[in-house]
Amino acid sequence: MYSTSGAGPKEVASASTPSADDALFRRISWRLLPLLFLAYFINYLDRTNIGYAQLQMQETLKFADTVFGLGATVLFLGYVLFEIPSNVLLTRIGAKRTLVRIMILWGLASAATAFVTTPTQFYVARFFLGMFEAGLVPGALYYLTLWYPLERRGRANAIFLMGAGFAPILSGPIAAGVMTWLHGRGGLDGWQWLFALESLPAFALAAVTLLRFDDNPGKARWLTPEEKSHVQALAQSGNEGRDAGHLGTALRQPRAWGFGLVCFLTVLGIYALAFWQPTLLKSMGLSLIQIGLVSSLPAIAGATASFWMASHSDKRRERRGHFTVAALVGAAGLTTAALLQQHLLIAMVGLVFAGAGLASALTLVWASVGEVLPREGLAASIALITTCSNCSGLVGPLLVAAIRQATGGFGWSLIILSGALLLACVAMQVILWPSKRISSPMSVPARHL
Repeated sequence: MYSTSGAGPKEVASASTPSADDALFRRISWRLLPLLFLAYFINYLDRTNIGYAQLQMQETLKFADTVFGLGATVLFLGYVLFEIPSNVLLTRIGAKRTLVRIMILWGLASAATAFVTTPTQFYVARFFLGMFEAGLVPGALYYLTLWYPLERRGRANAIFLMGAGFAPILSGPIAAGVMTWLHGRGGLDGWQWLFALESLPAFALAAVTLLRFDDNPGKARWLTPEEKSHVQALAQSGNEGRDAGHLGTALRQPRAWGFGLVCFLTVLGIYALAFWQPTLLKSMGLSLIQIGLVSSLPAIAGATASFWMASHSDKRRERRGHFTVAALVGAAGLTTAALLQQHLLIAMVGLVFAGAGLASALTLVWASVGEVLPREGLAASIALITTCSNCSGLVGPLLVAAIRQATGGFGWSLIILSGALLLACVAMQVILWPSKRISSPMSVPARHL
């Protein structure tokens, strides 16, 4: 039982036992987190499947590389422009209706991409996809603050954000299978089937969200009145006056801008490879099925390496040296793939090392943010860093497309991305200087893009 009569947040929290709280939040997690994980997983697939679809779209629609690069860019333009308006709307209509609206509209935009025939139609479809999906990540993270106290919120956020980390592992095999086995069926090309079929899970998730989600604990019919009050009290405790605004403080923090630069330079390579790696592999002579299978290897390496590096960094209580190793490994991998593209096996080893280094580096950046920046204005600082990170999506894919069209290959673009990682390495040394030891490890998931 939870005694709530006349009790404030602290009193309510103390009236329960740790084991009872663990059981309660276990129920909440099983109710909320699997669907949120799947939502981000499907969202990442729909955002990046253009990297595989373009392998056939170029043959049927005759789009130039710059068309696909600009298409990737306008998606992030819609994302950046409508992220804040989406969250404002969330506060007015509630989290459940906001998430349902996002899922239905992004599913429609993804499905509509299957029927584009001109570059303009392609740009419009991509822009609307970015606009509609813009509120998913901040909306879900805000939603979790309504349910979880501070000491449990990090783990809940991590499970949600892991959806985007697992998506690249399966996106290649799924895309290759659909585009190969359904090509020509029903008068549609394989890339059209890809957009159409990968939009369906968004509608299914919207239906499940409508049935199973509640705007806040107070509206959860599967909780007792005592549990509702207890969860709300715990979720609110510790939030009073915490980082309320302080945007001016964040803007005056040189290290916040420094972390933003490091994230931009690191994510530049992540998004560039996400959209162009399939085309790069095709240029090495791989078939569609081979591309789908092989493209999973860098993602698997990234997930494995980032987990190991974060754990080792926590254990050693050190960030700067670990980031240096990760960035150098990623840069070496990109350079190897650039210089030895004609040697398939060596180039693939390079891409695997690039995936491991990029993912690990980004994990270590976010692990350092909460340890280096002051608590005042930390939320605003994180928002600033995230915005800088997302801006890499406006640059990376289009940069690779322009360089490939000008040079006829991917070599120079990979070299430039390698240089960006080295520059990030230098910036990270400055940000963390002179202290490289940390006082309280705080691992934060890497895949918030």
